Amino acid sequence: MTDEAPILLSERHDGLLVLTLNRPERLNALNPELHEALNEAIGAAAHDPDVRAIALTGAGRAFCSGGDLGGGPRERLSHERRIDRSMHHAECNRLLHEMPKPTIALVNGAAAGAGLSLALACDMRIAADDMVMTTAFARIGLSGDHGATWFLHALVGPSRAAELMFLSDRIDAAQALAWGLVNRVVPTADLMSEGLAVAQRLADGPPVALRQMKRNLRAAASSSLLESLEREAESMIRCSRTDDVKEALAARREKRTPVFTGR
Repeated sequence: MTDEAPILLSERHDGLLVLTLNRPERLNALNPELHEALNEAIGAAAHDPDVRAIALTGAGRAFCSGGDLGGGPRERLSHERRIDRSMHHAECNRLLHEMPKPTIALVNGAAAGAGLSLALACDMRIAADDMVMTTAFARIGLSGDHGATWFLHALVGPSRAAELMFLSDRIDAAQALAWGLVNRVVPTADLMSEGLAVAQRLADGPPVALRQMKRNLRAAASSSLLESLEREAESMIRCSRTDDVKEALAARREKRTPVFTGR
């Protein structure tokens, strides 16, 4: 890669921010520079009113092969400093999961280790039919980071999460779909066109409603039914007061596609 090639590519399409990991010669392995670029781009997008959805993918033949284990000499850091650095590197995963905007991973080729965690941090995942997922950590004697255990537990439950972590088997696209690790599988050649079409639907959706949906979905795992009912009622009332609801009703009457503004 030349000095001019950015380590993270960024494109905007009508409210959709497309971020592409751009270290194809290293299968988009995560090094400190790429972590920083992701943190900066995703952190900025979380607060940018012009960004209504984020799509994340990888350049070349992999989504992300995990942490870059061949990235040169390691710094001599204290135990506490190493924990702080790991937490900082994982900030982009937290942001993808918690920001009040929909996020989607378009998973091409391999998604392994911390790269798998990055995909799992998104709200949705569309996989190419040649995709392969693996936690990979047990293969190199590590326990996993960047939210791997939390995301897997939430998505597939404790038993399958344990299997995926303990055995580090490779999971193909069909099995990932059957287990609920991805939402859709599409032909590899169509990943970007079909994936970006879904991502654009998210960006074109009603921002206030999607924000409330994401909040409610995130809270559901730790809430009682009564708490969820109350939260949903509050969200529905909040959404009912928006211009977007008026626009949706007008568009239905006029038999056209609504144009949502987030107001």
